[in-house]
Amino acid sequence: MAVTIQDIAKYLDIAPSTVSKALNNYPHISLETKTRVLDASHELGYVPSAAARNLRRKRTEKIGFSFSFPFQWISDYVSGLIAGAVMAAEKQGYNLTIYPSNEDQIDQLRKICRAGEVDGILLLGRQQMANTTIPLLKEEGIPFVVVGRWVEDETLSFVKPDDPNGAFVITNHLIEMGHRRIGFTIRPSMGVTSRDRFSGYQKALENAGILLDEDLIVTTMMEEGSGYKAMNTLLDLPDPPTAVFAIHDMVAIECLQAAKDRGLRVPDDIAIAGFDNWRVSLTSKPPLTTINPPLEEMGFQAMSILLNKIQNPEQNAIRKILPVEIVTRQSTKKRLET
Repeated sequence: MAVTIQDIAKYLDIAPSTVSKALNNYPHISLETKTRVLDASHELGYVPSAAARNLRRKRTEKIGFSFSFPFQWISDYVSGLIAGAVMAAEKQGYNLTIYPSNEDQIDQLRKICRAGEVDGILLLGRQQMANTTIPLLKEEGIPFVVVGRWVEDETLSFVKPDDPNGAFVITNHLIEMGHRRIGFTIRPSMGVTSRDRFSGYQKALENAGILLDEDLIVTTMMEEGSGYKAMNTLLDLPDPPTAVFAIHDMVAIECLQAAKDRGLRVPDDIAIAGFDNWRVSLTSKPPLTTINPPLEEMGFQAMSILLNKIQNPEQNAIRKILPVEIVTRQSTKKRLET
């Protein structure tokens, strides 16, 4: 059974209020009394109650991490963000609590806010969160920071990767490898992120004097096999692409499998590149050329902004876009002239 302040008071035959004041270093308590109380607390194995301390301070010292994607689709992405967020949180004595939050769980998130379970929330969500989760958090008045994507509301803070430049860099890499017919698997459900990556793809083509071919842009969905179908659609064209830039790595892996099933060699017959640098991109055969977003740094900075917001509620919105880098692997190479 846990040792309480009352136990220490009984042990020393003094008032519980005196024990509490000594443990909290009140100035008018004598050094002798403080020493006796501290010695007794160590001897008896007393551990201060975090719940009681936080109740007095009106803080939980917990931050919620809420995301609305199927975890199996974004485990690498989430784990990178969490690693950085935890590093920043621990520096200030905070813990991270995970809250999966799909559309049908919005009432649960409301209960979390109203119960005061956390002091703030890091929010990673789909495009739809702009119409649901964000208005809820604003209404409840809980501090939050969006991580991983752009938000239109200029009063809100976010930290995200430079998606347009990443898409530009990887498309330009394919162009430098000699490709001029480059397919792109767009995903409208990703909202601003999809538009940003498409804009980078489009800009690279324009800079190289390559006309945009609508036939090379294929829509994918967030469901297994969507990338595989998209690749087959591209390969069925009368003039198929010689390279494909997939919206993210899981789509790229399915594109790679579809190409193999058609008897094509990657990268000799067709080059494939992805985005987000999931672990699967390193273990695929061949390993996948991709864009590496600074996930840990994103999580660290988002958490730092949120903790500062909790301590300084009047802080203005901080909107950060972090640089990304290309990781060149064996799924792309210089195209032989034909």
